[in-house]
Amino acid sequence: MFNKGLSLEQAPSVSVPFRFFLSAPIFGVLISLVFLFLPFNEVSNQYSQKAIGIVHLFTLGILSMIIFGAMQQMMPVLAGAVVKKSKLFASIVHSSLVLGTLFMSFSFILEIRFLLHIGVLFLAISFFTFFVVSIKLLFKVEYLTSTVKTMRLFSVSGLITLLLGLVLAISHISLNFSVFHYALVNMHILFGLFGFALLLIMGVSFQVIPMFYVALDFPKYIQNRVPLVLFLFLFLASLFLYFDINFLILKIIFTSIIILFAYYGLKSLNNRRRPVFDVTLWYWKFSLSMLVLSQVIWLFSIFETNYILAIIFAFGFLYSLLQGMVYKIIPFLAWFHLNSKGYFKLPTIREFIDEKYIKINFFVHLSSILFFVLAYFENDLIYLAATLFFMSNMIFLINCIVAIKKYINISKTDPMDLSSFK
Repeated sequence: MFNKGLSLEQAPSVSVPFRFFLSAPIFGVLISLVFLFLPFNEVSNQYSQKAIGIVHLFTLGILSMIIFGAMQQMMPVLAGAVVKKSKLFASIVHSSLVLGTLFMSFSFILEIRFLLHIGVLFLAISFFTFFVVSIKLLFKVEYLTSTVKTMRLFSVSGLITLLLGLVLAISHISLNFSVFHYALVNMHILFGLFGFALLLIMGVSFQVIPMFYVALDFPKYIQNRVPLVLFLFLFLASLFLYFDINFLILKIIFTSIIILFAYYGLKSLNNRRRPVFDVTLWYWKFSLSMLVLSQVIWLFSIFETNYILAIIFAFGFLYSLLQGMVYKIIPFLAWFHLNSKGYFKLPTIREFIDEKYIKINFFVHLSSILFFVLAYFENDLIYLAATLFFMSNMIFLINCIVAIKKYINISKTDPMDLSSFK
């Protein structure tokens, strides 16, 4: 089942990733409440203070939260890059990320500028701590798989995203915006979404899809070349943005590369060696389909604003895939850690969370995305969309808690006592 180079013995305590995974849907709930109580014209306007706050509630509170939690599990397991004092490291990164996200996001939503000072401080602590340690460890790894190489690119992209974000934050604090402000904003978005998020998803996909779904490996040229080409294109696109050069041709190549990755991801999932039903496949297939759709919308500038593009890419692609990953990772980690402690009579990985509740979560999540899109044409539908998004995140949170509670209850028993499992 496991690929060469996988080292499960070096995995950190389950409390490390679990705290990050449980935090993400709570921020999803906050996002739904903001959508419920703010006017649609403000939350859908990419240049409004409210929209900036919502975007960072997602990118920091959900996207970064799950990525940071998953990376602390994957670095030692997939790359052999072990974080020393992993619990202390996780506590610093997690607490700073939670506080930084809340202060920064609500400084924009509530338009209280001094909150931004506090938010930037905490976020700098969280991101610098994470990326300095990650880069140091990943660039020491000797066994270089395509996943490890992509993780390296992700970590560098994340650090660049942070530095650009700090420059932009200082501009908002000082109210001194340079002539290159919007170019820097777009560079921040590019490195954040395509470098920080997409590159990691690519690297994880190369390992996780064949491992968890007994699916075909991605072609070697996709694994070895696409992440590097995408990473280099981010720098080239940044130059075009900085010097205000039209990069339509670059955009065509850029989107083609991303669609190529999505195509092979879907091909791998549709040609599994053991085609057993797994509800998390719905998340992966839907997510990759939304990635393709988002690139088509972006390439042809189909809508006047970026509202629908943001919904399709953030909620449709990123959050769908992240939910699917978490629904695989939590049960697997719970089972693995209990098994490593000597528990022989255990629920199967698929029994930690009842699949019917994951299905309910999937359809409620999908429905929320549909109504978020329809709200662009009929603004009052935003209230239904936000309500469904609230329900989706609550179901996601409860499902995760159920699995973790099962782990805790079993871990409190004697491994040699099988009476409770009769």
